[in-house]
Amino acid sequence: MENNRSHASLKRTLLLISVINMPTLALSPATQQISEHFSRPLASVQTAISTINFVQIGVALLLMILINRGLTTKKRAVIIGQCFYGLTALFAVLCHKSYSSVWCLSVLTGCASGAFVTNSFGLMFDNFGDEERRGMAGYQTSFINLGGILMSLAGGLLAGYMWYGGYLVFSVGILFAILCAFTLPSYKTPAPKDGVKHTGIKGKVFYYAALTMLFMIIYSSCGANISTHLSGHFENYSKYAGICSSVQMAGGAVMGFVFPKLSAKLRDNIMALACLLLFVGMLLLSFCASSLPLAMLSMFVCGGSMSLFMPFATYGVSRYSDPGNSSITSFIISSIAPSAGGFLSPLIVTNITNAIRSGSTVFRYRFTAISALVIGAAVLLITLLEKRGKNA
Repeated sequence: MENNRSHASLKRTLLLISVINMPTLALSPATQQISEHFSRPLASVQTAISTINFVQIGVALLLMILINRGLTTKKRAVIIGQCFYGLTALFAVLCHKSYSSVWCLSVLTGCASGAFVTNSFGLMFDNFGDEERRGMAGYQTSFINLGGILMSLAGGLLAGYMWYGGYLVFSVGILFAILCAFTLPSYKTPAPKDGVKHTGIKGKVFYYAALTMLFMIIYSSCGANISTHLSGHFENYSKYAGICSSVQMAGGAVMGFVFPKLSAKLRDNIMALACLLLFVGMLLLSFCASSLPLAMLSMFVCGGSMSLFMPFATYGVSRYSDPGNSSITSFIISSIAPSAGGFLSPLIVTNITNAIRSGSTVFRYRFTAISALVIGAAVLLITLLEKRGKNA
């Protein structure tokens, strides 16, 4: 009975803390405002904020090494990450006068997400069976998006008063750190001599990671450019950008609950469906900058695409994980792949589209829409070839 209670408590905690898995959602509504406040180019601001993803990779890598060597545990890493979130909120209040503070806040936020996100997924990989992982992947995505709704709304509203308002949302990390201290299991990575068979990192892990990175390069440009996309049509565009980002997360929350049953039927093809939805959402968004209802509908569709793609990639990797390598596989799929995609998104998408048609978010969204369609077609082709290879 006690084990069942602990298992249920772990589920609830992992779902609850996942509401701050994507901290950039609290910051995206203020990108245009930060650009104007400090008189900096939009691409520079986007790059400064996306540095969160770059730092996250480094911190997650360091902790992965320490965990694999038995020097710390996934539980401690998660708690450290939550404490860093609280520190980020405090730093935003005390130090926000210069543009350099944007970079410093990104470093602190990256440390927080790098410590906590990867290892919360690692705890899921270690403690649940195959079907439980499929369900948890979908439900976690829903909670991530529900949290994104709250963070986007709070970030957008607070940005109307102060450019650093979104960072204040992270103060909730202190409460989550206390919760994790009482509910998460603490154990070190077992060594091979303990009777645990360590498998190597399978090629499919890197396949899912590569697709995730490409998907996130495209997907990240959706929220990162929404404030700029609306700025020419609405006076209080930061607030409306926050609302649109919240609707985007609502789409993700809805599809996250649908994911377990849908993914069981479609399997890898669900990633192609996600790319198709992203294509439709981005293309529609390019036509409706002056219509808030249509912009919200577009963002809802884009958000739904993420909640089909990401949980399946995570679940797919979990099938090739064991307690001995879960810190590595969870690091690859939850940190390296999405963080690299988020970091590269403004560098690739914004700069390429600016070079072709400077300042046009309409063209930028159409460019990413076509890119999503190409990735979806590639997924369908690869899945078909794999199926034929198995039947041959």
